[in-house]
Amino acid sequence: MEYQILIPSDQEYPKRLIERLGNSSPEQIYYWGPLDFLKRFTMAVISADSISGLAMMATNQLLFTIREYDLNFIGGWHSVMETEIFRLGLFRKNLTVTLFTAKGLARETFDSFLETRFYPPLHEFPEREEYFCRAKEGKLLMLSVSPPKEARMKRPNIINRNWLACVLSDVVFVPFAERRTKTLALAKQVLAAQIPIFTTDHEANQSLHQLGIPGLSRKSVGAYLENLGAHRASTIKEDQKQIVLHEPNLEPENKFPRFLQGKLNF
Repeated sequence: MEYQILIPSDQEYPKRLIERLGNSSPEQIYYWGPLDFLKRFTMAVISADSISGLAMMATNQLLFTIREYDLNFIGGWHSVMETEIFRLGLFRKNLTVTLFTAKGLARETFDSFLETRFYPPLHEFPEREEYFCRAKEGKLLMLSVSPPKEARMKRPNIINRNWLACVLSDVVFVPFAERRTKTLALAKQVLAAQIPIFTTDHEANQSLHQLGIPGLSRKSVGAYLENLGAHRASTIKEDQKQIVLHEPNLEPENKFPRFLQGKLNF
């Protein structure tokens, strides 16, 4: 599959880049797949790889709500939390996934993209078949602003890629960032650019909260996304069933054998 090229004067060139970056917009964008993904409500994901188990659990709580919306996920998909959200994007039909690589598209393929993110034995992750199915059907978008023949993931290209993924988004989700990390530095840059950004309400993200980045919960994240223009997936609305909760049996369990019941006095 041969990549396509966009320049700022092209009608399909992402308007959000021009609106937010002006003359600093990339002179060329290389891509494979449906550019219409970028017209959907898009959420960029950036997360430090040092995320703790508790912070990951807090993130998963938010994802129970986030997954119910029509969203396009965008990112480089490297850290452990990023790859989990990447997999969620493949698992749900109401979600699309945009892959933003730091390599050039004359070198990067859908196969090689996975090889640098899912090492054995994790390369056989459950959504792998769906990934290649979407790639074959033209339902994955891959972007790059690196020279087409760039075969390495160079640090400047990675930093630029992460920033542009945020610029292309309606909102940025930061599951975790701590002091002296590239993730926190990028979060500050996003905040300064007045791009909507949020994190979890877990105390591990205190560094983000202190910047004024809102910490959301499973209950509050839906309203936050809707205020920015996100919509619940129509399939979720139609298929949602009422969950009936039954009152628990509060009687203590009698663990004595039946033949001893009533015969013991303490």
